[in-house]
Amino acid sequence: MPRPHLTLLACLALAAGGTIAGCGSDDDKSSESSSPPPAAAPPPAAAKESADNVQVTMKNIKFVPDAITAKVGQKIVWKNTDGQTPHTVTATDGADFDSGSLAGGATFEYTPTKAGKIDYVCTIHQGQSGTITVTK
Repeated sequence: MPRPHLTLLACLALAAGGTIAGCGSDDDKSSESSSPPPAAAPPPAAAKESADNVQVTMKNIKFVPDAITAKVGQKIVWKNTDGQTPHTVTATDGADFDSGSLAGGATFEYTPTKAGKIDYVCTIHQGQSGTITVTK
């Protein structure tokens, strides 16, 4: 009866591309190949979409970065990475959005519909502010 840990090691070695004595093909060809490795699969659609977003984090009672540029129709995503500290994302000039209180780990999304400048703040923390420059 095979030992479980030896079987696991054999499986791991095979998964890593290695060979184990007694395993593999019977041909005498070298394991090296002149053909290139297969191309990596394209990233899933969700990964591409997130690459098109503008990302802002809330950390140490700041918006990082505090000044961003986005295009009309481009999603802006804020994420609270400040542990247990809640934040808001609230427009003060140039738009009308308010995230409400965002607990640690929570996100808020906004997609601008017209070009211009948008100032925003965290209504919980005086001095925590940011600016969005929206272009066409």
